[in-house]
Amino acid sequence: MTKAIVTRILLAVLCVGALGALFVGCTHDLPFVPDAVDAPATPDPVLAALRASYEGMDIAAYANLLHRDYRFIFRDPGKASFDREDDLASTGRMFSGVDQKNSAGGDAPAVDRIVFSRLEVLEGWDRVVGDEVDWSDETDVMRALIDYRFLLYLKNGDRKCASGRQIVYAVAVKTEDWDGSLYWRWQLLGQRDL
Repeated sequence: MTKAIVTRILLAVLCVGALGALFVGCTHDLPFVPDAVDAPATPDPVLAALRASYEGMDIAAYANLLHRDYRFIFRDPGKASFDREDDLASTGRMFSGVDQKNSAGGDAPAVDRIVFSRLEVLEGWDRVVGDEVDWSDETDVMRALIDYRFLLYLKNGDRKCASGRQIVYAVAVKTEDWDGSLYWRWQLLGQRDL
């Protein structure tokens, strides 16, 4: 085989490889489909990340979990909901390990650690229909009813229990990785206390 033939074969193989890479790169431009290989089919990783950020008292991980349109809606209709900034400020104080003042002006001892005894989806994940999520323009939102229970171990030796049920809302977002590549991941879009 001559050098010219080997060069042509090598160029042909490189062209086919480049076309294949181009095709694979274009698949990341497709809209999210829950059954796609690029992301888990359900938002279950959101709850695992929520648990890990709380138990690690890691505000950076928690902030990374919350969607830019995140909203926490309290059970009491007279209490204003928290947006992402409000929630991060409140949760950041809890994670700080420093004594705080509560909303009534009383002393709130520092939290030493947080331990979940329960955080589970009760009825599976369903697609949101209608205007249930009226605080965001996101489409293809998933929701689930969860049951939770966790203990706050306080630095003064006391413990506080938080438990209840919530509807959580999650959405898949395209995210840029450190190397510039794109991938899908789930973020928490909201929580509604019941």
